This record gives sequence, structure tokens and C-alpha cells, in this order.
Amino acid sequence: MKRIVIFVLLLVGMVIFAFQWPASVKQDEKGMTVEQYNQKTANKEKIVFVYFNADWCVPCIKLKPVIEQLEAEEKDKAIFIKINVDDNPEIATHFEINTLPLFYIYRNGKIAWQYSGIQTKKELADKIALYKY
Repeated sequence: MKRIVIFVLLLVGMVIFAFQWPASVKQDEKGMTVEQYNQKTANKEKIVFVYFNADWCVPCIKLKPVIEQLEAEEKDKAIFIKINVDDNPEIATHFEINTLPLFYIYRNGKIAWQYSGIQTKKELADKIALYKY
């Protein structure tokens, strides 16, 4: 029994370690207020791409590298904001977020597109291209 417990603990540790992101990857916003969020999404020069996620959300974990690649490739067309709903409960409550992953694209401070669920990098890039200035 003791060996099984040790094996399970090692396995859990390996799974947790496997999902750790390099220090060079930009972290999600933390402790953002609704007012700060509204200021960031009111940009009139670029569209604002918002990605709501959580550490416990398996699809979000799988999408994180896709979002990072998309951000690197599309930074001239969009501002990217990554919101971890657990680190930003005020925003999660305000927008009544109850499904993840969730994407918003803001144009002129208004939500132009929203989608909940898995999207490919190409699908997301196509949406950015569709709404860009």
C-alpha cells in the first residue's frame, strides 16, 4: 500500500511538472479590476484579443502554447490579454464566466466576437484578421 501511495504521488508530481511553463512565457493578468479591464479593452488602434482560462482547465492548458504562438505572430494586429479566472474573480463574476476557454475580440471597446471552446491557431488568426483595423 505504501508503494502505491508513493507511486501515485510521484505520478501526480510528474503531471504537475509537465504542465509548468517556462519563465520566459508571459503570465496571465492577476488581480485586475473591472475598471482596468475596461481600460485595456477600450483600445482604438488595435483590436484586443482576450483569452479567459484557468490552471485546472485541460483545454486551456492545451491551448496555452497556441495562444503564445498566436500572440508572437499577431502582435502587430492585436493586443493580447490572458485572464486566469481564478486570479481575477472580480472579472469572472462581472462577466458571469462559467465556461472555459473563452475568447473575446474587442473592436473600438466593444465585443465584436466571442467564442467558448477549442479553436485552432488558424481559426483564431482568421478571426483576428477579420476584425483588425
